[in-house]
Amino acid sequence: MSDASPKKLAPKKLLGFWDLLSISLGQIIGTGVVVLTGISISMTGYGAPWAFMLALAIVAIPTICIAALGSAVPASGGNYTYVRDLLGPKTSVVYLGLLIAGQVILASFAIGFAEYADALIPAVNMKLTAAAIMIACFAANLLGIKTAARFQSLMVLVLIASLLFYIFAGFGHVEDYSNYTKPERILPNGFGGFFAAAFLLRLSLIGSEFVSEFGDEMKNPGRTIPLVMGISLVVVTLLYIGIGIVATGVLPLSEVQGKNLAATAKVIFSPPVYVAFIAGGVMLSLVTSLNAIFAWCTRGLYMATEDGWLPKNLAAKNRFGTPWIFLSLFFIVGFVPIITGMSLSYVAILGNAVGAIFGLFPVFALFNLARRNPEAYMSAPFKLPVWATQILPVLAVGIYGYGIYSSWGFVGNKGWIALVIYTGLLLAYAFWREPKTKT
Repeated sequence: MSDASPKKLAPKKLLGFWDLLSISLGQIIGTGVVVLTGISISMTGYGAPWAFMLALAIVAIPTICIAALGSAVPASGGNYTYVRDLLGPKTSVVYLGLLIAGQVILASFAIGFAEYADALIPAVNMKLTAAAIMIACFAANLLGIKTAARFQSLMVLVLIASLLFYIFAGFGHVEDYSNYTKPERILPNGFGGFFAAAFLLRLSLIGSEFVSEFGDEMKNPGRTIPLVMGISLVVVTLLYIGIGIVATGVLPLSEVQGKNLAATAKVIFSPPVYVAFIAGGVMLSLVTSLNAIFAWCTRGLYMATEDGWLPKNLAAKNRFGTPWIFLSLFFIVGFVPIITGMSLSYVAILGNAVGAIFGLFPVFALFNLARRNPEAYMSAPFKLPVWATQILPVLAVGIYGYGIYSSWGFVGNKGWIALVIYTGLLLAYAFWREPKTKT
């Protein structure tokens, strides 16, 4: 374990419940609901709203694991800290390396934003638009976490208002609510198709677990972390169920399968309101997700420099207290797919596949919590029974493992081979650097 001084590492507590909730909601509500809803409709028809409920159950298992860890050992760079202390220091290096690679997902939010901008203004330069929105969110976070959180709070309020407007305006256009109670309409492709849709939609619900990255920068973290995670998931799931009902009930299924929310929005809104919804709801959701990732992504790397795994000068902060070198690293990882012309679908699938892999590390760390840190386990405001700390991580590994397996064909053999080589290099670096660390 690191012997770094708590006084040295602990920054001033800046973030309150509402700051964290806005970051969490902004992280969750993004590419998933505005891109994946139409695909899920093609899998399970009128079962799409119900599939969001099953997706909540799927996501809840790993989220509960992270919430329990965050409540027991809140710390800045939370997930890195859990992996380091409960799975081993060298494992934490592999986790951080994969986390960096997984942030190619940043590009999917920017590219998605550009595609919706193209729907409103066909002549827009999509690559330039994606680059501009990426730069804007990067710049906002360079100004410091409090500035970014306030920016996030404003965007999330507008976003939720827009999506609620879509739901309530659309309810009056739904032709037959009985479609959502008939098994043959909910399970047109059997339970297998329904589960496949739910597993896909889980991608639209992940993100709340990353509030644990702010453990040392929030008020009352032991209580706030699980509370923010739980409220975020429930609020977002209810929101998505409403969106699923409108997306499936306004037009015939044949006209919305595989389509985004714009198809139904054109029917329920007047042209000016339609433009406002796409700009203020759909496009803004992509911005909030992008901004939220920038807000938390540097925490683990900063902690790694304190432990000696990375050179100390890489953690240099600007006058706003932002580790600008690390933030720039994530910016570059997300920016390269944009300037190289990668497609939205490939970036999203690749980012989610790598995310599933590095997401296994902190989840499985819960398995060792009660044994390796019994005092923290016993004093946690949100505490799971010991048997649950053993079973839930194993269940989460099964769920994530299936997600990784289902992504194999989309990523391609070359992509997986490159990832294996990259992981091997991370392990080699961990063994080489270990003598210089504090662990």
